[in-house]
Amino acid sequence: MKKDNFIPLSIPNLCGKEQEYVNQCFEDNFVSSVGPFVDQFEKEFASFLEIENSTAVINGTAALHLSLILSDVKEGDEVLAPNLTFIAPLNVIRYCGATPILLDSEWDTLSLCPEDLENFLRENTEIKNQSCINKKTGKIIKALIVVHVLGNSAKLGPIVNICKKYHLKLIEDASESLGAKYEGKHLGTLGDFGCFSFNGNKIMTTGGGGVLVCKNQNDSTKAKHLSTTAKVNGLEFIHDEVGYNYRMVNILAAIGCGQLENMPQFLKTKRENFKIYEENLKEFNFGQLHSVKDFTQTNFWFYSLVLDSSNEEKRMQLIQYLNDAGIQVRPIWALMEDLPMFKSCQTGNITISREIYNRVINLPCSTSLTSLQVEKVVKVLKNYERLEAN
Repeated sequence: MKKDNFIPLSIPNLCGKEQEYVNQCFEDNFVSSVGPFVDQFEKEFASFLEIENSTAVINGTAALHLSLILSDVKEGDEVLAPNLTFIAPLNVIRYCGATPILLDSEWDTLSLCPEDLENFLRENTEIKNQSCINKKTGKIIKALIVVHVLGNSAKLGPIVNICKKYHLKLIEDASESLGAKYEGKHLGTLGDFGCFSFNGNKIMTTGGGGVLVCKNQNDSTKAKHLSTTAKVNGLEFIHDEVGYNYRMVNILAAIGCGQLENMPQFLKTKRENFKIYEENLKEFNFGQLHSVKDFTQTNFWFYSLVLDSSNEEKRMQLIQYLNDAGIQVRPIWALMEDLPMFKSCQTGNITISREIYNRVINLPCSTSLTSLQVEKVVKVLKNYERLEAN
């Protein structure tokens, strides 16, 4: 397969002033954690989200880690998280010496199920001194990390109310959902903390990088302090607590500034390509695209093909067929409860997340994806369907 004919899953689209801004970093010799683009990126990112402040960090995992620290999650505590997620939220819980509790997902959003959250808390916890106590372990459950899976908003209305009722900090992992909204508000801005990632496969990239946003201004100030090794202002190298070298560097922030300028076009392209996929796969009998719900404005980060339950055993066969045809597709992540380091975690009523794992295939979705490439993907899918029918 010639490289020109290969259709990748999701690649960066550096189509604006990124190179110009990076060149400026070289000319000014500001390529590390000091430089004007870091502050500029933080201001422009906050403006995009229609909030006051943001803290730029080295990756989305760092943002998640800081959010747990600011939520006072410590060794011996517990944190609720989805069973279906990329591993980063579970890793940072362990960084803090805490224990994850795994909850189920729902088909509507592919994200955390509010009913499973409510049922688990009602049946397994009690409130003492404004703390949520796990009756099985006697430990405090400090927070919930909700992941907006593949750009699809979780049902934040009920989730926010449940967190308030049970005295839980709400951390939104919005790594995949930049530009998506819930009832008109940007994802990542409705919880106590919002965490974003700009890895190379995201809707916009800085190569590596992330942002933490905080609802409380004091938390925002503290996040910036902790991310810069907790150094006290002044010439001397005085640090007033254990900090982290998590600050985004100027050269990556420069790329981010260029990418942010193109976000409206990126979102437009994502919507248009989804419609092409949706229209052309209406009569595809093996499955359908995951649909968009009325309460959310998705960013269409990934286009998820949901196989009919009768075809789920052919998932890996179809993935291999597409990859052999030069079309890069991927299954969704392995479930956290299946990984050796999380097998012993307490869980809610896990059913739907396993169904999603067994039936979802993610199709090419780059912001540079052309309509002709989408049509090629559809053609290969239909070729597979014909082969299976014979």
